[in-house]
Amino acid sequence: MTTNQPKIRVLIVDDHVAVAESMHALLSREREFELTEIAPDAETALRIVSERSPDVVLMDQGLPGMSGADAVARVLAIRPATAVVMFSGSLTEDDLVTAVESGIRGYVPKGARVADVVSAIRRAAAGEILLGSDELARLLRRGRDRVRQRAERNRQAASLTPREREVLALMAKALDVPAMSEALGISGHTARSYIQNVLEKLQAHSRLEAVIKANEIGLLEP
Repeated sequence: MTTNQPKIRVLIVDDHVAVAESMHALLSREREFELTEIAPDAETALRIVSERSPDVVLMDQGLPGMSGADAVARVLAIRPATAVVMFSGSLTEDDLVTAVESGIRGYVPKGARVADVVSAIRRAAAGEILLGSDELARLLRRGRDRVRQRAERNRQAASLTPREREVLALMAKALDVPAMSEALGISGHTARSYIQNVLEKLQAHSRLEAVIKANEIGLLEP
């Protein structure tokens, strides 16, 4: 690093004080880094981001009062140029997907060597992806699966007639067949036929499952 090259400003966000202080002390030895104060929670982190404009944030997954993924989104809303790296002891695939969607550059396990953390900070500041090829392949596969699922849900939603959507809305209010019949001015037999159509089109085994699925694909008013 040349003398006129700006330092990489680093913020550590972690409510585990011993872990955070240990990492802070180790990273402070790197001449190319400038460490801000430690943030023990998301609100403190957001204040520091606003005041100090860190280049890289090491963000713990589990924070008091707010998930790490939510904190990532709020950090990037304040300073989009910040590179956020998830710093977690354990990260499930669902956690990783959620964090990636929030805008992280990648993640580093808390058990990683200091040299690996240093390298990750440098790479994140340079705009690199901090995921292995296997992890990236899993995320891409997961994304393709979600696109297919969304297409299937859209197909299911489009297949419902206006009357079937009315019946679905009444199902979501927990109305029974007599109440639906009265509300729509139809016979009980006709109401049951519409209910069956809705179940078949949404591939649901019960009215409750149909309502849950309909809510997931946005068929029900909030």
